[in-house]
Amino acid sequence: MIVTRSWLNEWIDLDGISTQELAKTFNSIGLEVDRVKQYDIPKNIVFGHVLECEKHPDADKLNVCKVDVGTDIVQIVCGASNVRAGLDVVVAMIGAVMPSGMAIKPVKLRGIDSAGMICSATEIGLEDCQDGILELDNSIGSFKLGEEVGTNLILADDLIELELTANRGDCLSIRGVCRDLSAAFNRPIRNYKSNENDGRLGIGRILNFSHEKHLDVKLRYRAIDIKELEVPLLVQLRLAQIDEKCDTNIESILLYTTHTSGVILQAYNYDFFCENDDVTAKMKLDEDANGYATIIGKSIVSTVGISQSKESKATDRDGIVFIEASYIPPDIISKKMHTNKMESGSIFYNTSRGSEPAIEVGLSLCLSTIKENSSSSVYSGNIEINETYKDTIVSISKQEIDEIIGAKTVS
Repeated sequence: MIVTRSWLNEWIDLDGISTQELAKTFNSIGLEVDRVKQYDIPKNIVFGHVLECEKHPDADKLNVCKVDVGTDIVQIVCGASNVRAGLDVVVAMIGAVMPSGMAIKPVKLRGIDSAGMICSATEIGLEDCQDGILELDNSIGSFKLGEEVGTNLILADDLIELELTANRGDCLSIRGVCRDLSAAFNRPIRNYKSNENDGRLGIGRILNFSHEKHLDVKLRYRAIDIKELEVPLLVQLRLAQIDEKCDTNIESILLYTTHTSGVILQAYNYDFFCENDDVTAKMKLDEDANGYATIIGKSIVSTVGISQSKESKATDRDGIVFIEASYIPPDIISKKMHTNKMESGSIFYNTSRGSEPAIEVGLSLCLSTIKENSSSSVYSGNIEINETYKDTIVSISKQEIDEIIGAKTVS
């Protein structure tokens, strides 16, 4: 499980607690630290803004840029395909020494003076999260032109990788890890406030959901009309830090939200559940021949807690999408898989160890993240199945524990 300091700090106040103390505390509470990585961005690397970008007169793949670096406007020749006027960027100034050891000096490139370098993520020591140079946005917080990038707590972050045992599914998320830190440091977890409702038509106008059997699952559905969804730098960077890369923007948001909240999330195309010219999608929860809880549209589209068919997954085209949050008790899903094995997707790792049962938190966070980074609108209301499952209660006394661990007092 990979966490970063800034990511944890969104859920619990870490002010006054060093990363070294964090790592020590993790080890003391049974969350073994495998590694700690500091993103130490060198001096003289600053925030800049591209004012002008013109083709180099003597090189097809080079551009001559005028870049505002706060105290000055510098000319930089850049070969990145995504450089353009209007971008906020990271600039290595003359005198900077890059993590690779390369010193930035004034140069001439095909006869044009260049005083600095517009940088990619990897050139300043970050993960490879974007193609070409870094395109900054407000997801990393406010910054001033000319300010050193190393002062930004999102980019100059600390990463901690935890080695979790199989019984610690509760810590397979940032929020889950923060629960343990809350107890260790006696600091409260920040509450998440939902702000994703638009008050437009209700989800019941476009989705007819049916079920008959009780299958020990917890499901909640919301609908959103997605338009112009973009993945912010914050999400791109953090997904790269946890070594994940997604094929679509919606998949990136889902994975990011699951890693943050611990809630299993999936997205379905509205059209996939509509037959002929129907405007109401029809979805059904049922049991397959092996006892698995399945979601059915025109055919079986997913097995709860295990996998989703490729055809039903939401794509990057604009349109209505159903977001599903689910929970199934880990002992149920693990026993079924042991008895009747089937091909599983990436979500099974989390569900089999115990995903987050408070599914409304992850669903609301997902919708809010989409809204903040698009022109999308959310349908009001939700469709929910909340079936009670009786956990097994094991009663044991202190005396019995003492005897088991060999701490029985000898009189």
